[in-house]
Amino acid sequence: MNFRPRLLDFVSSLDEALVKSSSQKAFQFLPDVSKAVSELTVLKGVGPATASAVLAAYAPDLAPFMSDEAMVAVLGNSKDYSLKQYLLFADKLQSKAKELSSEGETFTPSDVERALWSSAVGVKLLASHSESVSEINPSKSSKKKRKR
Repeated sequence: MNFRPRLLDFVSSLDEALVKSSSQKAFQFLPDVSKAVSELTVLKGVGPATASAVLAAYAPDLAPFMSDEAMVAVLGNSKDYSLKQYLLFADKLQSKAKELSSEGETFTPSDVERALWSSAVGVKLLASHSESVSEINPSKSSKKKRKR
């Protein structure tokens, strides 16, 4: 995830009543995710990714969080955090959640997002662990054999 140092400043400067009003309006627009995201993005410092975090917490059955890891898994190497990309992303995760749910258990788009995120983070951790183990404990094949 890209860290945006000014984001906290923007969000902290928002009027509480405006945040509450925009959030309530956004929630009322659901299940229309497009309108809900658009309502939240009127707030300074809130783009589609941040709006998706709010909506995922409120309505995980409709709106997945737009994590970098899940975006890459679903849309390829996409760093386009536009409403259009979010809607495409959300639609794909809603479809996958429905497909998975047809086998007896219920899955939400947020469940699918968290699974994709967990998988990507797990792969990164395994890779970094493997690298550090090989630095500490080089394989026997890399050692020169001693002649007797």
